[in-house]
Amino acid sequence: MCVIVYKPAGQPMPGMSTLAACWAANRDGAGFMRPENGSVRIRKGFMEWDDFAEALEADMASCDAEALPFALHFRIATHGAVKPGCCHPFPVCGSASQMRRTEQTAAIGFMHNGVLSGLPTSEAVSDSMAFAKRVLSPLDRLSGDLLGNPEMRKVIGASTQGSRFLLMDGSGDVRTFGRWIAQDGIMFSNDNWKRRPLTALGSYLAPYALGGQMRLFDAYEAFGGFDADDPARYGLFPVCAECEMMPECAEGLPYCADEDDAESMAAAFVLPR
Repeated sequence: MCVIVYKPAGQPMPGMSTLAACWAANRDGAGFMRPENGSVRIRKGFMEWDDFAEALEADMASCDAEALPFALHFRIATHGAVKPGCCHPFPVCGSASQMRRTEQTAAIGFMHNGVLSGLPTSEAVSDSMAFAKRVLSPLDRLSGDLLGNPEMRKVIGASTQGSRFLLMDGSGDVRTFGRWIAQDGIMFSNDNWKRRPLTALGSYLAPYALGGQMRLFDAYEAFGGFDADDPARYGLFPVCAECEMMPECAEGLPYCADEDDAESMAAAFVLPR
């Protein structure tokens, strides 16, 4: 489902063990952004952990990292190919080819965690890219100050479809949308990176866990495939069978913590019948 890690200005960067756990749960590429000289510096397209860690450490050494806000994104692909250019962050602009550049500066950078429906996507254009191009870029042109305009922020907040957004501008202003988790001064868009087993399945599935982390996909394999008519068999909630987020959960960890969360998510992402 991806995870965004937001380190506000004045906070130390999370330890590399935490970031490595985020990578382990979201292995389809990573990137980060921070303000630099009035613009947002974007580095992304790291498809191996060592390359990402080396680039981040070098970037932090080149600036006063604790004094600056940083946003980091670890991806699980739902739309768009598993390629460097489809990694986050993206500049808010009208050009998909520009969004795919792995090193650039931008007036505003955008990260997304979740799934957005109703947008044209392809192997080269993810739902996040389509949203940046077709929604955020026009709003930016209309407002002249996307992050500073409270009416524009209301529009963005109403467009999340249950997702989490993060926007950063060159002044270091950062805005988050959706429900986030705070831990030791750091904001996480979800906690799928925490190593936790599917307790409903007990020790039966222990041989299928990788590094202590159990994925729903592993559970499906253990049971001989996924039966959407019986989600409770996999430690899920009955309403999960109606939710468009099911494929994303299958590749990571359950998106919802309890039945209330599951009902809210299914209401926002209902599969066509």
